[in-house]
Amino acid sequence: MKHDQLARTSLLWQLLAIVFPVLPHLSHLPIWVPFLLIFSIGWRSMVFLGRWSFPKWYVRAALVLLSAIAVVVSYKSGGGISSTVALLVTGFGLKSLEMYKKRDALVVIFVAYLVSATAFLFNQSILMAVYVFIAILVCTTSLLTVNLRKEVKFSVPLRKTALLVLPAIPLMLVLFILVPRIGPLWQMGLDTSAAKTGLSEQMSPGDITQLTRSAEIAFRVSFEGEVPEQEQLYWRAIVLNDFDGRTWYNDTLPSDLKALPSGLNRTTTRIGYELILEASDRKFIPVLEHLAQLPSGLKLSSDLTLSAPAKLRQRSQYNLQSYLVNQIQTGGNLLSHSRQLILPEGNDKAKILARRWWQETGDTDAYLNKLLQEFNREFVYTLKPARLGLNPIDQFLFQTQEGFCGHFSSATAFMLRAVGIPARVVTGYQGGELNPFENYLLVRQYDAHAWVEYWTEQSGWIRIDPTAYVAPERIEQPSDEVLSNEEQFLADNPFLSTAILNKGWLSAIRLRMEALNYGWQRWVLGYHHQQNSFLSEIFGQITPLKLALLLLIPFAVVIAATTIMILKTNVPSRLDPVDRAIMKLSDHLYKQGLQRKPGETVQNYCKRVADIREEIATLLLQIGGLYEQIRYADGDTEETQIRLKTLVKACCKEF
Repeated sequence: MKHDQLARTSLLWQLLAIVFPVLPHLSHLPIWVPFLLIFSIGWRSMVFLGRWSFPKWYVRAALVLLSAIAVVVSYKSGGGISSTVALLVTGFGLKSLEMYKKRDALVVIFVAYLVSATAFLFNQSILMAVYVFIAILVCTTSLLTVNLRKEVKFSVPLRKTALLVLPAIPLMLVLFILVPRIGPLWQMGLDTSAAKTGLSEQMSPGDITQLTRSAEIAFRVSFEGEVPEQEQLYWRAIVLNDFDGRTWYNDTLPSDLKALPSGLNRTTTRIGYELILEASDRKFIPVLEHLAQLPSGLKLSSDLTLSAPAKLRQRSQYNLQSYLVNQIQTGGNLLSHSRQLILPEGNDKAKILARRWWQETGDTDAYLNKLLQEFNREFVYTLKPARLGLNPIDQFLFQTQEGFCGHFSSATAFMLRAVGIPARVVTGYQGGELNPFENYLLVRQYDAHAWVEYWTEQSGWIRIDPTAYVAPERIEQPSDEVLSNEEQFLADNPFLSTAILNKGWLSAIRLRMEALNYGWQRWVLGYHHQQNSFLSEIFGQITPLKLALLLLIPFAVVIAATTIMILKTNVPSRLDPVDRAIMKLSDHLYKQGLQRKPGETVQNYCKRVADIREEIATLLLQIGGLYEQIRYADGDTEETQIRLKTLVKACCKEF
């Protein structure tokens, strides 16, 4: 084997170092990427078997160009970080086609470490952490094999790598516990182009003919006391004040409040909860209506929505308190809420109907009751509504009469404005799934919901949820139980549609895994939120001296243990008396310029030296014969050992 050429075992580990880091990315990469990787690795395997040759430079150049074009076409609408990772993985796979020498292998391994780490951009569960650790172990093993001088068993490098990594684990834990967390040095955009049930800053239900439901996690919540009832769980996120005839949106951002409104019902019991919010690439933070305490570092808007100073591009953790109330007095008069009365031209039939009903009732409560009873009697809740035209409110009320929460909330707010009652649409989440193993609430994107707030001078803003009158079970029960029979429910997650809804042992396993992940998210990924209090409880007041000792002592212990292990490994095994005697003879003759050749037996060595030095020939031949008798003729007795040592001593004295 040439000095710079990879050994066979090394090449096999390099190929594994390509496969392992890429596997977690297959779920979000274009379908052609796995086939490209299979093609590249297959070609390199054929070269390894001697059946093909390495591709020419123009073939490699063509593959690189075509792959780059394919990535651009696959992510023509953007793609965010996914397109970047796709480009990285593609180049990473193609590099295997020219992996022949150590330099090429080192490039592949270093990129493999990077690809392994990028898996956390898409999934930070405990299972992903275990898998990435295995992938890094494979990459480190392949790095160890780069300098192999000869072929070894496939498992030997892995055992050596495990011994190398083992001392690093306690040091990793010490650094994790003691070293403060810092934010990322850069931030990368997340993919936001997919049309799912995740919240948007505008709502146009009439433009979506088929709503697919996503099982992605929006946030997790643990409560200080008992978990509220399902119908009390309204998670307020975005308020939409403006309507152009088709779309609800916010044309003017609300002002920020420095304190909570005075109109909150202070007699209502506060409820405290910890919210772990997934990255959304948006600023809004869903909160249980309504906030009882203004969190530091966050912004509370005049429409009582909570937001972060910057877009949330990583998992965040918040401790919040709320009142469970469905109305709030914020002051003002009808003139100050004129923005929530504006209606554009169009939808004339709905306006005429609203005025007629108002003349028949003449009262806000009676008018609302008539509208909601009409929803309850004639309308259908479905995830696959008919497409609406230029006058969506008219068409929804008089023709299709089917829709989901966005349709009903949009129509209700419109009908209230049509008779001079200020109204707005609120979007957020409703309900959640209780995990009994850790007693926390899991809210997924399919829990996204829309409802209405209308204003009266006596009570302020009041929440009304028209969906509760059309499909009350949607509010009273978890979404997965209510929507399981809908054709479009979890249409983009066909595998989860059976596992999530299963009420047997599969459901129990899923909930246990979710509970395990919740603990991982809370105490590992979110450890910096508990770090100060955790360390203070264990070590008392943290001083620079204590921190230095806490860091130095474990490092010193691990380094000392590693040093002892290395020294113990390098200590030669204790020789028996026969071998010590032969070693003594060899050392003596070596000093006289008669060293023993590699692989030379003791008897042949003694015969060769006897031919050169006749004065000790007799002694040497006796030593060689006696050694053969001891080792191979069952002559290893105390008497023969003493005789061998005597002969060696005499030989060294004579020569």
